[in-house]
Amino acid sequence: MSESMDIAFLLVTMSPMNSVPSDVTDMISSVISSILKNNCDIHLALVKYISDNDIRVPTVHPFTTSVSTFRNWLTTSDAPVQQHSHKGTIEILDSLRIALGLDWRTTSDDRCHEKIVFLITDGFPCQKFVNPKIIENDDNLCACNDLWVISDEFVKQKMTIVIVGFGSIVAICDGFYGSIATNTGGEYIPITNASNILCSSIQTILTQGDTLSQSLRHIKREEFERNSSYRHSIMQNKDQSEIKHSQIMAQQGAWLLDDLTRANL
Repeated sequence: MSESMDIAFLLVTMSPMNSVPSDVTDMISSVISSILKNNCDIHLALVKYISDNDIRVPTVHPFTTSVSTFRNWLTTSDAPVQQHSHKGTIEILDSLRIALGLDWRTTSDDRCHEKIVFLITDGFPCQKFVNPKIIENDDNLCACNDLWVISDEFVKQKMTIVIVGFGSIVAICDGFYGSIATNTGGEYIPITNASNILCSSIQTILTQGDTLSQSLRHIKREEFERNSSYRHSIMQNKDQSEIKHSQIMAQQGAWLLDDLTRANL
C-alpha cells in the first residue's frame, strides 16, 4: 500500500486559462478526491502556463499539503509564487524541466512513495510538428530529442509521467506523447477517458500496493482508446531520426490545421 504521494500537475495550454474546458479541472478534482478518500499522505504542486498575447508565462506553485490551497491555485489567476516568461510556442519541455526542479520527497526502502507528474495539454512540443518549412530551414535537431532525454531523467529520479491530452490539435502528436510517457512507466490518456482510468489506478495503488505503472498495465488497451482517435503505439527505437519523424508529423499537422481552418469558415 502506498504510504505517500508527491503529485505535480502541469497544465500547459495554448488557450487563456479561463477557457480551459471544465472536464480538465473536473478530472484533476476527481483524482485528488480519490486520493483523499484513502487518507494518503499527499503533497501537491501546480505549474500553469497562461496566455498573455504572444508570451507564455509559467506560474509555479511548489508542493503543499493543503488541498484547499491547491484548489485555489487551480481556479484563480492570482500573482504566482515564481514567474518566468518566454516567447514562442507552447512549452512542453520547459514544464517538465520545472517539474524536475520541484522539491520532491526522497524515496526510501522502508516506505512506499510515488512521485507522479500529470502533464495536461492541448498542444504540441515544437512547431516542427505542424510547420514543414521549419524543418527545411533548420539544421538543429528536433526538440523531441530533448523530450527523450528528459524522460530518461524522470526514469532515473523514479518519477512517472502521465500525459493527458485535450482538444483537436493534440491528436497530431498523441502517439509521440504516448511513447514519452510509457518510457517512464506512465501512459498517454485522452481527456475523455482520463478520470475513469486515473481514479481506478489510484484506487489500486492505495488499496492493493501496486505502483502507478503496474496499475496502468492492468487496464485494457481499449479503455485508453475509447471514444477518441488515439491509437496506442510505441516508437521502437528512440534513437531514430526525430527530424524524419517530425517531417511526417508536420505533414499530418499541416493537413489537420488546414482542415480545421476550412471547418471554421
